[in-house]
Amino acid sequence: MLYKFHKEQEQIEKVSFHNIKKVGGNEKDLENLLANHLQDFFSNPVLMPIFQERKWQEEPDLMALDENGTLYIFELKVDFVSDETVFQIIRYAQKFGMESYAKLDHFYQQWCKTTGSPYTDLKTAHKDAFQLDSALLESQFNCKQKLILVGNAADGKLAQAVQYWQEKGLEIDFMPYRFYEIGGEMYFEFFAKPFDICSFQSNQSKKGVLFDTNGKHNGLQSVLDMLQDKEKKISAYGKANRFVDWLKKDDYVLYYQVGYGVIAAGIVTDNVAENLDGEERCRRVNLLTDMIWCEEDICAISPRELEELLGHGFFYANTIKRPYLSEDEAKLVVQKLQEKYQEKRKEKECDLKN
Repeated sequence: MLYKFHKEQEQIEKVSFHNIKKVGGNEKDLENLLANHLQDFFSNPVLMPIFQERKWQEEPDLMALDENGTLYIFELKVDFVSDETVFQIIRYAQKFGMESYAKLDHFYQQWCKTTGSPYTDLKTAHKDAFQLDSALLESQFNCKQKLILVGNAADGKLAQAVQYWQEKGLEIDFMPYRFYEIGGEMYFEFFAKPFDICSFQSNQSKKGVLFDTNGKHNGLQSVLDMLQDKEKKISAYGKANRFVDWLKKDDYVLYYQVGYGVIAAGIVTDNVAENLDGEERCRRVNLLTDMIWCEEDICAISPRELEELLGHGFFYANTIKRPYLSEDEAKLVVQKLQEKYQEKRKEKECDLKN
């Protein structure tokens, strides 16, 4: 709940909230909003969307997987969520919790077709999205299910129903969303859990951003160009070049090279993005790690090392990997990478002496 603070009277006043109809939306718009921003709302665990409801079908509004293959089933309501909705989502859990890997792969193929995303089989897509060392076995998908009800408001009956089923061992929860109109502008709030991670990390003035260096399409050529430029930069290309605008001055940028991990780090130094030749768009950075001239110079923090260092994973399928890092997390990664390069310099010095 959001409150307005009246300083002189030292009083607080509830700010009225609205559902998605306030911005001209409906349940499908709410579904798309959640699906498109799952990695913003859920950071522990990070979720990979694999399915959205089709018209006139008895299906959940949204389904997603975590890195362990657990199936998350979402049921959304524009406004009030009644206790009857609990029975609806339990029916979905019974039906879709029994689905085989082949069926999940079919759902994912349909989702890729609908969203215009390139399709690879679900095992491969899942492995790449979470940068797993090896793909999950088909038998490891959908071993567990978690049920999430989303709505604008609820009553005591829903809370009692959710608590009842939680006590019976069913993993089910209610997460409200709200729109606020403040100063003529609309604000969106989503109560994802755990609150301590999702609610605070990305609201800091400085954040850490795991940024893809286009290695999948261009090998090391792109990142070497970024780091060897007279004015160091972080770049994105083509349709993905808009992502550099998501960076702010003083953000930490962690250069993520596919097949390696984090290989360099810098701090954004400019206020606006710059268009370069072709479809390249960039931000200028102050490099915090050693210069890389060739492959032999590279030190890296692998995805597994990164997860061990920070205590959580990432969703790697996009140019910007989610979730964002806190400033302290970013500094920890930078320190670890600097130590790796320092050790490499010492090894080179020893080799020269010998």
